[in-house]
Amino acid sequence: MKYLNRFWQANQLLVLRLLLAAAAVGGATTAVAQNNQYSALIQSNQPQFAARLETPDRPDARELLGKTPASTMEYRIISDRINNRRFFKLLADAIAVNTDAQKLAKNASFISRSRSALPVELQPNDHLAFHFDGNSKVTMHLNGEQVASFEAPDYYRMLLSTWIGQVPISSRFKREILGQETADADIRALYDGANPSADRRAQVAAAIRQQNAPQAVAAKPAPAPVAKAEQPKPKVVAAPVAKPVAKPVPLPVSKPAPKPEPTVTAKAEPKVAAKAPAPVAKQTPQAKPQPKPQPKVEPKPEPQPAPTVAKAQPEPTLTEEQEAIRLLLRQDYLMRLNREINVHKHIPQRAFTRRAEGSVRLAITLDSNGTLLKIDIVEPSKHNMFNEQALEAVGNAQPFTPPPTGLEADPFEFETTLYYDLPL
Repeated sequence: MKYLNRFWQANQLLVLRLLLAAAAVGGATTAVAQNNQYSALIQSNQPQFAARLETPDRPDARELLGKTPASTMEYRIISDRINNRRFFKLLADAIAVNTDAQKLAKNASFISRSRSALPVELQPNDHLAFHFDGNSKVTMHLNGEQVASFEAPDYYRMLLSTWIGQVPISSRFKREILGQETADADIRALYDGANPSADRRAQVAAAIRQQNAPQAVAAKPAPAPVAKAEQPKPKVVAAPVAKPVAKPVPLPVSKPAPKPEPTVTAKAEPKVAAKAPAPVAKQTPQAKPQPKPQPKVEPKPEPQPAPTVAKAQPEPTLTEEQEAIRLLLRQDYLMRLNREINVHKHIPQRAFTRRAEGSVRLAITLDSNGTLLKIDIVEPSKHNMFNEQALEAVGNAQPFTPPPTGLEADPFEFETTLYYDLPL
């Protein structure tokens, strides 16, 4: 014991340092490490948005869509073609083809509620994020400001399915966001470079405050005073007036005619010869002095109006039942269109020889009769034979079934992905 006391007195500072270091190591092991994966949606060689998926561990599609941990999905808008309508239409279509009808009907209203929560139109460099707390709460943020909160764990899983479901928005996107492939440095540069300015952040914060401000209740108009019925006035009978008596008019008296006055003849005055006027000297006209040129005054430039924030366009208000019916109609129609296209899809013989696989994502536009108006390859395969076959399959599938009543049918736009996987 005596030796221990001597050791403690001599090395107590060293022992304290060792204890502190051990505590720090223990704290570090209990901290939850966050894993971030990045990707970007690129269509027709144009980036639409960059994305980040934050999870506690390396993401796994089955685990994330099953028992979903606390995680964050973040979008950073790149393209100026992305507005609120196009963004949530993209989400709705991807959700419809990855979700069963019962779950879609139950959570349909959250899509329209998310769009309605945005107080302004999306623009490049905006950050839109959905955060899930691991239990049931989903919060939605725009440029760091919370705009909505839902108790909807299935809705968050539906959002995740657009990235990592059976039919993602892009096959390459799914592989990169799950860490199966490393995203290019250009994609990470897109993500890091998309940041809203300080003015934009202030505009969004002000719009959110205005949206959340209590609405003033209009005062009820005061009731109009009731006019009192007028009492009938008593009739006044005028007393008879005596007629005036006519006075006798005196007869006119004739006056004597005036005597004529004698006329006086005026004497003629002698005429005086008029003198000729003296000649007047002519004056030569003098040249008028030219006015001095005045300096031109340049007009002052008019002050430019301050930039305005584009407010979100109001969406027609639908009940939850109406929203569910519309999404289910769209889901059923999209599945039917995909069946009509896939009937004409086949794997080229060259793919078997080369052991090549791939996928092609198409953007298709139909009119109200189901006639093909436009087709674009928004995400081509690196094997051109698959791109050619995908266009051929869509061409052979027309005319398509017309859109059902209740959908935005003229024109009807949708995207689909054709997968070319070799059989095992």
